[in-house]
Amino acid sequence: MGHDLATKAELVKLARALDTTPERVAFATTLDHGEVRRLREQVVGVLYDEHRAAFQRVATITRFLPTPLNVRIALRAFSPLLAARIAGEMPAERAAELANRMPVDYLAEACVHLDPRRAAPLLTRIEPNRVLAVVAELVNRGDFITLGRLLDAASEKIVGDVAATVPDDALLRIGFYAESDSRLTRAVLVLPPERLRSVVHRAMTGPEDLRSAGLSLIGRLTDDALRGRLANHAAELGFDAHTAMLHTALSDGAVPELLTAVAAMDEPSRKRVLTLPALTESGMLLRLHAAAPDHPLWSTLTNHALVRRLLA
Repeated sequence: MGHDLATKAELVKLARALDTTPERVAFATTLDHGEVRRLREQVVGVLYDEHRAAFQRVATITRFLPTPLNVRIALRAFSPLLAARIAGEMPAERAAELANRMPVDYLAEACVHLDPRRAAPLLTRIEPNRVLAVVAELVNRGDFITLGRLLDAASEKIVGDVAATVPDDALLRIGFYAESDSRLTRAVLVLPPERLRSVVHRAMTGPEDLRSAGLSLIGRLTDDALRGRLANHAAELGFDAHTAMLHTALSDGAVPELLTAVAAMDEPSRKRVLTLPALTESGMLLRLHAAAPDHPLWSTLTNHALVRRLLA
């Protein structure tokens, strides 16, 4: 797998696009996350465009049939995959009219196969309660890749409703696979203050994949003030949580994200974190410095005894 969190997420999404496992796309580990993303987007384009003319013909036929009949035909004759491909070639209003009449589990499976380039116009026209039901079904399935992709297509109201109903673990895992940094930031901004604190604390105290998701989130935010709020919430916890996050950052190649979080903290929070006993372990600061030697945090910590000794 790739050596940083962004690349790891992109490799998982590339594997999904190719209907294979991350191990089978190990050939792409030498690429950075931007290159893997471009490769994935090219793959998606080829796969969805290959038989587009045939799906367009079927979509055209649906215009001449009443909606209830189209729904019955789809449920009896088409798999969710085929239905999703056809829906991608229909006018968004028409596709949403059909979607609003279909079972939630069918729609959830169809979302997996929906052309991401055509998702936004459709998603914004489906009834909000049905969207939330589909989200809940995808969360139950653990399909956070699909949910991360759909985040870009969701309206702010839907994002807010999802944030109010989805567990902290799911929010973190969805964010890890989100496509757009700006959309991810806007989604985090709608969280109420106490919910934001809860998500951060869960990232700090949960299993390793949630710590990874938390590090990824702090690095991807485009709002510096919001990043500072998250970082200060992280500083509220004890040394055990900070030590676990430190080791996760080292193993995930996410030291730049960790240092970015420390840099975003207010001064009291930063001073507290820098008293972490694990930082005094032999070679620890050297490992951190070697992983991100040019990070601007180092130049702001020259008054800290440990850092001054390292940089001497």
